[in-house]
Amino acid sequence: MDFDPRTVATYTRPDASAALKRAHAAAAHDQWFREQVAQAIVEAEDPATQWVSNEAAKAESAQRRAGLAPGRSRAKR
Repeated sequence: MDFDPRTVATYTRPDASAALKRAHAAAAHDQWFREQVAQAIVEAEDPATQWVSNEAAKAESAQRRAGLAPGRSRAKR
């Protein structure tokens, strides 16, 4: 049997490099996220953790937003 390169069907493959980069980035993000969740659980279960009420958090956030209103300097005084 003789080989004739003209009879071989050619095809292109997707860019494996880009796909692998996306896969590695996704895996790295997943690992980071899991580490963040694990750390948050450790902090939440620590008896020394000081909890802030929702009302106090909203009040502090509103105060910060008011300080960033247009026309006000963002520099700390």
